[in-house]
Amino acid sequence: MALFDEWYQKGHQIVHEVMKELGIEDEHKAFRLLRAVLQTLRDRLPASEGKDFAAQLPMVLKAVWCDGWDPTRVPDKSIKHKQDFLERVMNHPGLRRPADIESLEDAERVVTAVFRVLKRHISYGEIKDVLSELPEDIREMLENA
Repeated sequence: MALFDEWYQKGHQIVHEVMKELGIEDEHKAFRLLRAVLQTLRDRLPASEGKDFAAQLPMVLKAVWCDGWDPTRVPDKSIKHKQDFLERVMNHPGLRRPADIESLEDAERVVTAVFRVLKRHISYGEIKDVLSELPEDIREMLENA
């Protein structure tokens, strides 16, 4: 059972880092926000890049990444601009509205906080690969995280 505990702890650590970045105390909310960002990013990436990115996530977050994923339908080219990405995060079905994200500005704060945390856990090379697959203004938002 120690292996499962380790997988849980690594995922839990990331959720707590998201809480700290956002200055919130609600672990469930931090998890919902993390999931919304991860799944929006996943849907915008080509399947091969999504697979490579997910390989570096803790096991628990790999499950979040894969939940509902149809790799035959990615990348979702309707996410062309930063606003598209932020709106997709805001409208993620797993969020509580309007309590979790109230505005596009709030969504941008959430996305950059989550990406800041992910950059601490994903290799520089993989982050670079992911960014190269994104439209310019989405890439810039995440590079500046």
